[in-house]
Amino acid sequence: MTKRWTQMLIGLTILGLFFGWIRHVDARAEQDAQLLLRVAKPFMQSNEQITFKYTGYFGTCDGVDARVMGASERLSHKLGFTTNINEPISLKNGIYTNKSEVAESAVATLTVASPVGQSACYAVLRLDAPGSADQAQLLKWQEQMTTQLTGQGIKGKWNVMIQGNAVDEDFGLSNDPKEYLNELVRAYKGTVVESYEDGTTFSASLVASEFESSIQSGDQKVNVQIALHQDTISGLWRLTIGTPIITMEY
Repeated sequence: MTKRWTQMLIGLTILGLFFGWIRHVDARAEQDAQLLLRVAKPFMQSNEQITFKYTGYFGTCDGVDARVMGASERLSHKLGFTTNINEPISLKNGIYTNKSEVAESAVATLTVASPVGQSACYAVLRLDAPGSADQAQLLKWQEQMTTQLTGQGIKGKWNVMIQGNAVDEDFGLSNDPKEYLNELVRAYKGTVVESYEDGTTFSASLVASEFESSIQSGDQKVNVQIALHQDTISGLWRLTIGTPIITMEY
């Protein structure tokens, strides 16, 4: 029962991503990432974490573990996953996972899954890097992975995010978090199409013409999401920005 529910939940998550917002990859993916990171930098003071994530359809595995493993190992080889860190390659509940260190403490994770009751395989490639990592190297890695993934016929989309403690002094965050959020909206030259606030969390979804990557949220296009959340213990504000959306906890 546990295995079935795990597979169903992962299947629903992947299908939601795939049919909800995945479109074709184009040459603007790296430019979007570079713009997102460059504009965000002055607003973050410490503990930045940068995440690149690519999700796409990866042929058929028919829910058979042996086929998932075979397809995953071939893709791992193509993507250059040669060094496992701390943990071995795993195949559990129809989900393949492999990790490899890229550079400067950046870790790439490849996950391939064939949801229960489906013939399809889906691949998720993720890179987690500290803010101190060389962003030029991260963007080069993204470009190389785009070439390899599309070369394997995996059609998907990049999602790029940065998260860290927000700079307070220069922008008056403590006094007016809504104005701080508006300052970010202006920095990204965006227009707010959706927003949320509850006292300790403020978020906005933007349409921003300088970004190519987008999702459709209802009848609105979204290129960038920004979220501010105040830690109730430390009082610090955590800033998360993503294109086209945020898919991590903030």
